[in-house]
Amino acid sequence: MVTGSKRETRLGTGKTEREQLFDSWAKHYDTAVGSAASGFPFDGYEQVLDAAVEAADARPGLRVLDLGIGTGNLAARFVRQGCDVWGLDFSAEMLARARAKWPQVHLIQASLQASLLDEWPTELPHPFDRIVSAYVLHEFDLATKIQMLRRAAAQGLTPEGWIVVADIAFPTADARTKASRRWADTWDPDEHYWAADEAVTACAQAGLEATYRQVSSCGGVFAIRASGTASLPGLSRAGRADSRP
Repeated sequence: MVTGSKRETRLGTGKTEREQLFDSWAKHYDTAVGSAASGFPFDGYEQVLDAAVEAADARPGLRVLDLGIGTGNLAARFVRQGCDVWGLDFSAEMLARARAKWPQVHLIQASLQASLLDEWPTELPHPFDRIVSAYVLHEFDLATKIQMLRRAAAQGLTPEGWIVVADIAFPTADARTKASRRWADTWDPDEHYWAADEAVTACAQAGLEATYRQVSSCGGVFAIRASGTASLPGLSRAGRADSRP
């Protein structure tokens, strides 16, 4: 799920164009990702979300923050594992869908970019054991992604916690270039799909340790935490990103 990113003028409704887009998409979102689960950009969608839960080492009692919770598809997996789940999204209609499905999840309407680059929402308790996100951060360029991850790691996590990102991603920049040709008809040039080799290097330069696993043809999972803490579980070391389909 993606959440408000780009600067846009507000419409007469008081919403940005992007807020209105995702409010409109909310009623069809689950059907859309399900019907597109064998092609770009949602190939292996369910498997990617499952891999994110595995990378998070989900278990009862963990406090989990889902950034860009959307209709709650990733959050649902953590609820089933007995986690205390909080979710943030900028779309009121997406949050309404999530609330209807999972009323036990604590939901907050807020901009992801403002929350992670400007002021941490006062409604959010912290720290969290895990901060997770699915199909969201490709909305932002790499430099902004790293800023957000650093802020989340520094302000939002327990000392032993880590971040898990499931998203449209490729093991290398070269693989991403080839994918852009393969899926030229559906590739969005305004979005910033991950290349694990680039992301891992950028994380290291920012004082973050990252691991990565390729789960589907266009989906993968990162685990990220501040450097110098305990080793990350569950994924291959990011510098030699796992490229298994």
